[in-house]
Amino acid sequence: MKFFNNRWFLLVLRLALGGVFLYAGATKVTNPQAFADSIATFKMLPPQLLNIVALGLPPFEILLGLMLISGWKARAASMALAGLSIVFGLALGQALMRGLVVDCGCFGSGEPSTLKTWASFGQAFLLFAGSIWVFRSASNGLKQDAT
Repeated sequence: MKFFNNRWFLLVLRLALGGVFLYAGATKVTNPQAFADSIATFKMLPPQLLNIVALGLPPFEILLGLMLISGWKARAASMALAGLSIVFGLALGQALMRGLVVDCGCFGSGEPSTLKTWASFGQAFLLFAGSIWVFRSASNGLKQDAT
């Protein structure tokens, strides 16, 4: 357990989580229509909200990723990322329970498949767990660990 509380492990975890969300946001921001199409496959949002979410979510992910990487407001960023991970997990879980084959759209668009949906569900859980660990471990000294 001591390893998971090591400041170097926490730094790597914070940088990795920030990098994942930075990359995910960057891949979606370049093609918002494809991301809107991916969101539509979940059949959760009314059509009027698809474009708003497709345009708003990627810059938010980029901002939170940069905050986590830089260490600025790391607790707030990790809590927001945990919240996003919960939303992603719920969306993927409801799609799986309803038998929908969806393209997660997490890292750009691709061919939908049940296996990819399950993998994305597991990934959302891991991102949630990592975000909670960073939140729990973050302290006033976390930013100093980046130096």
